[in-house]
Amino acid sequence: MFDLEPFPRRDFLKATAASLAATQIGPLIMPRAYSESESQPWYKTAYRRAVIDMHISDWDDKFLSEVDPNQFVSTLKKSKAQSIVLYCHSHVGLFNHPTGIGQQHRGLKGRNLTQELIDACHEAGIAVVLYTSLIHDDWAFDHHPDWAMKTADGTPWGKGGRYRLVCPNSPGYREYVRAWTQEICAKFDFEGMRFDMTFWVGVCYCDSCQKRFAEEVGGEIPRAVDWFDEKWVALQRKREEWLADFASIPSGTVRELKPEASVEHQSSTYPLNWTFGVAAPLIEQNDFLQGDFYGDALQGSFVRKLLEELTPNKPFAYETSFSVSLHDHTGKKSKDLLKAKAASSIADQAAFVFIDAIDPIGTVNPNAHERMGEVFEDLMGYYSNLGGERVRDVAIYYSLESKFDFRGNGSSVANPNRDDSHTEAAMQAARWLISNHIPFGVVSKKSLVDLSGIKVLVLPNINMMDEEEAELIRDWVRQGGSLYASGCTSLVTKTGRRHPDFMLSDVFGVSIDEPVWEDKEHYLSPTTVGRELLSEWTQKYPAYVKGDWMKVRANDGSAVLATTTLPWSAPDSEKFSSIHSNPPWEATDYAEIVSNSFGKGRSIYCSSVLERFENLEPTFIRAIRMLGGDFSFEIEAPGSVEATLFHQPDRKRYLLSLVNFQRDLPNIPIHGILAKVRLPVSRVDAVQLMPNGEEVEFVGESDRLEFEVPVLETLRVLALSYA
Repeated sequence: MFDLEPFPRRDFLKATAASLAATQIGPLIMPRAYSESESQPWYKTAYRRAVIDMHISDWDDKFLSEVDPNQFVSTLKKSKAQSIVLYCHSHVGLFNHPTGIGQQHRGLKGRNLTQELIDACHEAGIAVVLYTSLIHDDWAFDHHPDWAMKTADGTPWGKGGRYRLVCPNSPGYREYVRAWTQEICAKFDFEGMRFDMTFWVGVCYCDSCQKRFAEEVGGEIPRAVDWFDEKWVALQRKREEWLADFASIPSGTVRELKPEASVEHQSSTYPLNWTFGVAAPLIEQNDFLQGDFYGDALQGSFVRKLLEELTPNKPFAYETSFSVSLHDHTGKKSKDLLKAKAASSIADQAAFVFIDAIDPIGTVNPNAHERMGEVFEDLMGYYSNLGGERVRDVAIYYSLESKFDFRGNGSSVANPNRDDSHTEAAMQAARWLISNHIPFGVVSKKSLVDLSGIKVLVLPNINMMDEEEAELIRDWVRQGGSLYASGCTSLVTKTGRRHPDFMLSDVFGVSIDEPVWEDKEHYLSPTTVGRELLSEWTQKYPAYVKGDWMKVRANDGSAVLATTTLPWSAPDSEKFSSIHSNPPWEATDYAEIVSNSFGKGRSIYCSSVLERFENLEPTFIRAIRMLGGDFSFEIEAPGSVEATLFHQPDRKRYLLSLVNFQRDLPNIPIHGILAKVRLPVSRVDAVQLMPNGEEVEFVGESDRLEFEVPVLETLRVLALSYA
């Protein structure tokens, strides 16, 4: 074992622990909104970005012994990236330059590798974003056991593993982060700084967290999950608040010492479950959002629209690995897959970031960057055309406080239920809107004050809602908005207080009878007035669902479109009606789907979260169409095609993008796609293919413009110019 020197400011940390515990960290600094008169920050024009992971330990002298800045940058240039996330600190907690704060990587033998790489990148015209790791810090964990994050039984998080974690509430760790951020700002010139891993891995029971909870809430940190317990929910709100409070230390330090540099914290955690503790308070500590995701086309589409909604400044960035998985150091995604992901980012007006990983000795795989360079080269002409505001007729409402499942109540914090019924419902709603080519976006609480342009607001099983949200939504519907809502939406407040009825009962046209939180088999039976909505089903053969069941009854004046039918109720497990299934048996008068007029607006409420079920996709889409009427575009194409529409008023045009992202690649080209577009302009002068400007013939007027899209392989972008 190496005899590592301890953090040299340890005595100072002890002396200041008391004041730090009292959150003496300086004011929270709001994200900067850059004006047109100011010079633009680097990220405004860098749509092609790269990351080269460098989480390399130093127990072997060969590690990082062959880093060559010339090879590093020449390889990077092959990818045609405009910026690089450059590591000066990593999860192992070691720095890539001499430091008076922590420990330099021993394989560098005193080299100032950070400065060498910054100089080489700047000489090549590549913007530098310095990477640092928060909370995931092996060196800090090993040298300061009192900083460790603790499980409910007192075990340090990550002990004995690769990823060892320290607590953002630890006074010593907070000052350590401030100190090395100050040192980095003093030593180097850079365009931005990324702080990675700003999240909890679970509920922490270290002394610092226990003390802070006792002072700010009272008593001990709860040991069981219970979303109806206001003390448990208070803990969750504190975890969200504490995380942002911690993030303000490095963000505030950079903004004070390097005001021209951007700051960002890893943003892939915004759609992740409650255990990560990431919610709205953290957003203010970013100048823009950028997160890495490794899922399918649906995940990518949803999270891009979510980041677009949340980001303080645009463009936001969508990031994914070049390798098939982060565990596979040499594996490569196919060019077709990388192109589909990069093309999807273009359609959502997002920057695209690819992640490579350095070899332990310090060399960079040129094959990865050559392939990515080919992808960017194929798409190069599109980047100068990006920008604008999304046209979104339908908006999926996403609640950052609702990322859990009530069925988790009673689970132990030592092994908590991590299910997230809200995000599941939101993503499935997005899935059906994408495959049916309905213009949509994602909105959050901040957008409720102005829903202009939105025809239908979707509330997908919002587990928690505050009174302000409920009133804003109520007023919007009263003024003429159309609302789709499902499940337990507006039943529980963000403090964990369960109402006896929905806060939006008058808008939904229903009242709660009894919530059932376990999975329950039941059926949706169409009524006479609901036959159009559930045209594939009848009362004898209703639609099957297995999921949470809300027992609700229709209020006077609302229209019941479907009711609940229950299967035969067995007195014991050995008695059944049909051995393989539980067929419909007992009709009830409980309301499943209800239509209601409210003021000038209208709502459809579904008690069984029907957007979750594939067999009810047509029903969900019919409900959206019934509420929304004509949408801004209709696309006759397979479900693998996603269409987006952005308005660029400064260029007097709309951009219609179509991405073909099939499950099995390479894509089969699609011919004969018919687009029908409705624009709020007096006259459309031209429809042109981007980036070459080739004219596309069209017929009709701006309120119903029709044209055939030339053969679609992966991406088509069409500019619709108006007078």
